[in-house]
Amino acid sequence: MSIKVRLDESAASFTRRKFLGASPASALGAGVGLLAAAGMTGNALADGGDGGTIVSNFNGTPIPAGDWIWFSAVLKVHGLGSDPVTIGFTGSIQFSVNGTQYYLPVPSALVTFSPSVTLATTVFCNGQWVTTVPLTGLAGNVFLDGFALQVPAGGFPGGINPVTWQGMFFSLTPGITVQWQWAAAVYNNVSFGLDYNQLGVKPVDDNKASIYQNSDHAGTPENFKPYVIGGARGGGGSNFTGSESGTGAVTPTPASMISACGGC
Repeated sequence: MSIKVRLDESAASFTRRKFLGASPASALGAGVGLLAAAGMTGNALADGGDGGTIVSNFNGTPIPAGDWIWFSAVLKVHGLGSDPVTIGFTGSIQFSVNGTQYYLPVPSALVTFSPSVTLATTVFCNGQWVTTVPLTGLAGNVFLDGFALQVPAGGFPGGINPVTWQGMFFSLTPGITVQWQWAAAVYNNVSFGLDYNQLGVKPVDDNKASIYQNSDHAGTPENFKPYVIGGARGGGGSNFTGSESGTGAVTPTPASMISACGGC
């Protein structure tokens, strides 16, 4: 029996506004509501298994107030055959700064590997990342999910540790495994996180499979590259996503996630 999981657009938008304008406690409450809207329990993300949780850290560079931290996650899928495969993902990021706990419910995400697709694309649609890529011939990683956090008044110190991204993967295709990683970089532009579709997120590492035919990593916000600075897991310069974390390996839960852009 399959389970359809849908993250409600209004709930996702409300969660993000509540976190940016309220206390972490309020953000945590909104996150639980988001999970409830998806038909999951409040402990669902914590029950995703070791591979669904990746713990890493930030480097020693302080992050000024008003700058944006761009969290991005990428994946590789093993066991693909000749039929289309869709991977769904929902998760959260957690860390603590000077005794204050931050809980960031990230947008849900869908990644589809399709034999009929020749050009990899990523769009942000009704609160959800939707990435579509060719089924075969890709080199490297595929963009999974992204979240932009504007640093609050007072800024963040360097060396935040631990920083945890955890989540659950869904797919109706049996026999596949997902390997995933996350990274984080800092951008000094007041408009960075206001409209995800203006970021120009590169969907794949592959330097020929998308409109961004360069060596940038999947998850690079191509339209804002001049504004990258050091901090989080990046050093600025040409390190547009920051260094990748360790790798988690997951067998997806047998369920489908409904596309916020229509269809399944």
